[in-house]
Parts: sequence; C-alpha cells; structure tokens
Amino acid sequence: MKKKFFALLCLLVGMFCLFAGCTMPETPSGSTDGGGTEQPADPQKPTSPTEPAQPQQPAQPQKPAEPAEPEGFSVKYRAGYTPERFAKDVENQVTELGEGVHLVKNTVVKKDGKTSVVWAVEVDLTKAGIVAGTKDNKTEDFNFVKDVPYQMAQAWEQATGGHVYTSLNADFFGAYCVNAFVKDGIIIKDGHNDNHNYDYKQDASDVPASAPMLFGVKGDKAQIAPILSAEGDPETPAVKEKFVKGKLTYRLGEYDVLENAALAKDHITFLREGDSARHRTGYAVKVDTTKGIGALEVLEVAKAGGEKLSAGEGYGYLLATESTGACSQYLSKLKPGDKLSLSVHSPDGAWDGYETILGCRQALVTGGKIASTVTKENSNGAQGSDIPRSAVGLKDDHTVVIFAVESLHYYGNNVQKDDPHGMNLPELAEFAYYYGCSEAANFDGGGSTQLIARGENDETARVVVRSADTGTDGLTSTRPVMNAILVVKK
Repeated sequence: MKKKFFALLCLLVGMFCLFAGCTMPETPSGSTDGGGTEQPADPQKPTSPTEPAQPQQPAQPQKPAEPAEPEGFSVKYRAGYTPERFAKDVENQVTELGEGVHLVKNTVVKKDGKTSVVWAVEVDLTKAGIVAGTKDNKTEDFNFVKDVPYQMAQAWEQATGGHVYTSLNADFFGAYCVNAFVKDGIIIKDGHNDNHNYDYKQDASDVPASAPMLFGVKGDKAQIAPILSAEGDPETPAVKEKFVKGKLTYRLGEYDVLENAALAKDHITFLREGDSARHRTGYAVKVDTTKGIGALEVLEVAKAGGEKLSAGEGYGYLLATESTGACSQYLSKLKPGDKLSLSVHSPDGAWDGYETILGCRQALVTGGKIASTVTKENSNGAQGSDIPRSAVGLKDDHTVVIFAVESLHYYGNNVQKDDPHGMNLPELAEFAYYYGCSEAANFDGGGSTQLIARGENDETARVVVRSADTGTDGLTSTRPVMNAILVVKK
C-alpha cells in the first residue's frame, strides 16, 4: 500500500512539474519557444533572462546613409517648379562655415549637356554679418584704388579683429564702381555712372535692360532694389534716366546733408578730411569725426565771416548759408558737446539708414518672378553661355544668398577635363529662382569672379571658385576690383 501511494505521489509531482515548465530547458534568447526557427533579437529591448523571450519580427532593411548636412540646415529648392534650362535634378553638398553661414555646392547639368557648379553662400543675418570690402578697408579719403577680394578681407580682419567667412567680387571693375557704394554708413559713390545715354539697346549705354539694381544691409535686414521707385517701364530711356540720376545723400534730422557740395539754403554741406570751402554767410559747426559720421560731436559753433574752412584729421564742418534759412537756423542752435548722427538717405527713403550698399547690374529675379528683362540684356556678355558669374539673392525668410559660378573655359587657362562650365544670365536667373530667391541681381563676372572661403575653425582660407584670369588656386591670383562683398562673423 505504501509503495502504491508513493508511486502515485511521484506521478502527480511529475505531472505538476511538466505543466509548470520547471523541468524544461531554458529557452535561448533570440529563438522561439516551440518552433525552433531562430528570430533576430530586438536591439531596442534585450530579452531578460528571467522572462520568456517573445517572438520577434524580421528586421527591416536599412536605407543607405545620405550625406550628412549640418544640424538644423537643409537646402530648400523651390517646391513645384521644374527648371526649363536644366536636364536633371540639382545635386548638392553642404559645408557649415560658421553659425548662420553655409556653403552649398550645387551641381547642375544644363540642357546643352554641360555641367555647371553654382556655389551658394547662405547667410542668416541674425547670426552673421555682411559688409563691404575695400583696399586697406578705407572709407575716409577714398581714392577708388582696386585690390583683390582676399586682400580686402585681410584688411577688414586686421582693422576689426574679426573673421571673414567668404569674400567675392561685387560691383564692376572699371576705374570707378558703376553704381552707388556705401561702406560702414559712409557714401563713397552716390549714384550710377551717368554718361547721358539711357537707351540700353545702344552700345554707348552703360545701363542694363532692367532697372540698375543695388544690394544693401541694415542690421538684420537686407534688400535688393533700385535706388528709387519710378513709375513706368524701366526699359524705356525716360524711366532709366530717373534711376541713373537718383542720388544718395546724408540726413541730419529733417535736413539733407551733401558732402563737399556747393553751399545752398536747401541743404547742409558737410566737409570731411581733405575738403575745404569758403563760407560767407550763415553758420559753420566744427565737429569731431573720430567716432564716425554716425557719432559726431559738436566742437564749435561760429557765424560765417568769409573765411576759408578746411577739414582735417579727426574733424570736419557742417555749413549752411543764409542766416534766415532753416538749415542755418538749425545749426545756430547747436552747442559744443551736442551729439549728431548722419545717416544714409535716398530720394524716396527706401535706402535710409543702410550701412552697406553695393552696386549690382542686371535684375535676375524681381517680385518672386524671373525678371522679364533677363533675356533682353546685352551688356557684359549677358547671353554668353560659358561665363563665370557672381550674383546675390534674397529669400522670403530674409536669408541672403551669394552665388558664384566658375568657368576656366572662359579664357582657357589651365582647363582640365572635368572643370565645370559657366552660365548665361538667363540660366543664372533661373537657378536663383529655383534656389528660392524672390529677389536677385547680377554682380560683375568674367575674370573678376573669385570666391574664397574660410570656416571658423580653419587656419587658412581656400579658393572655392578660381578666377578665369589665372585658373589657379592662389588667394591673390585674380583680377583687382573696386569692392567686394564679405560675409563676416558677428
């Protein structure tokens, strides 16, 4: 009886263990608990050794890794628009040069089968700055002496202690820049060259089919526009003349201030270093100019007595004729120690207060559309198909885009098999539009085009777009120009 009871007890215990699983071998991690088919383990949730493994789904194949772009930045071409002059989608590579500054290499295959490379420098003006470069970084006693963009960048860095991310030629390379030019709030040239010929169809004209354009920066704001607004067709000589004759001046309160101009009761004359004038009536105010024209300080106020006044180093004069005139009355009320500020003023106020203004030539994109005049332009090889180009654009989000196109084929200097080709103006205009610009304008091109870049952590600068004049990577191997557009660290 005891043996039968003991046997029955063992049978019951064995059955209990069988159903409870206590005598089964431990299931290996990553395998099923019954079918024997091995499944991949979930990398996000390792199997615990104290709980049974769960069946896993097969891993999904991974997509090939795409080229990494700087965090928070991506190139945004115009959605829903297919360029007519390009054979296939644009490819790009992005390099971050510093906060708010990205260098984008855009590879374009044109309908003629040639490959162009359009370099774009995208600038967020809330994080980086744009200034004008000149020889020796000069604004005072400016003599219109040319230099290469790299030397202009070096001069700016030496004068300010700052960092230049990129430099590119801007206004045209002749004896003077073609259009108006303002650097650091100082008017170096007040308007467009005027040879009294306003018909762009004539070879003697020095004007584009579009309105002559300007690019400017004021703080975190930029714009591309003519010097003034004018009603009518900008292609007609009568309207073109209005643009060409429009001039920048300074403004002091509600009064126009003209530099070294003939005395008149409707404006104040400003004498800067090296300027002189004989002052017979009205008032003369001697001002300290050492802190710039935006921070003048009154030194003396005197009634005119016919003497000759000459401005010297660190000081200048504000003059107004006729003691009964409003300008003269304004000057008469000033006292030593008063602080004055002169700022840039344009005929209709569109450029008031701008610290940097660079002259462009033809319009590429206006009002969110490719300029209707771009196929009519006939100056500076506009329709030439293999020319280096420099340009500037503006997106709706206020991002500034600086463009540069290389073509050593232009002069045939050191051309290699895979060197990119240039563009004509309609191709560049379409690319600027496709890139998302609502406004864009052409700078000087040809042998003047040379783009240089230096990232914030780079010890030395490098030539990104080589000058067609030399076809080399030399930082100074390019054509001297009158001014440059510099992207700088804030």
